[in-house]
Amino acid sequence: MSVDSGPRKVDAGYAIEYLQEHPEAGLCCDDRGCWITPNANETDRQALLLETTEAERLKDDPRLRLVSGIAHAGRSLWVVRRMT
Repeated sequence: MSVDSGPRKVDAGYAIEYLQEHPEAGLCCDDRGCWITPNANETDRQALLLETTEAERLKDDPRLRLVSGIAHAGRSLWVVRRMT
């Protein structure tokens, strides 16, 4: 029986795949770090963790867009762009 030790660290490539497969997910960053949340409306939950350099690579990905005006001051959120 395996023990769940919490969210695992991933690289930007894996994170973008996760975000594309889970359109409700998002990339969150604050002064404590960066993580993938399974639901962009609940940014406190952490599904995956990213090192700062990997998060910066992910933020630069053109498939993501920054969401403005989220409820948590000091926190930023990126989600997958909707393709029309």
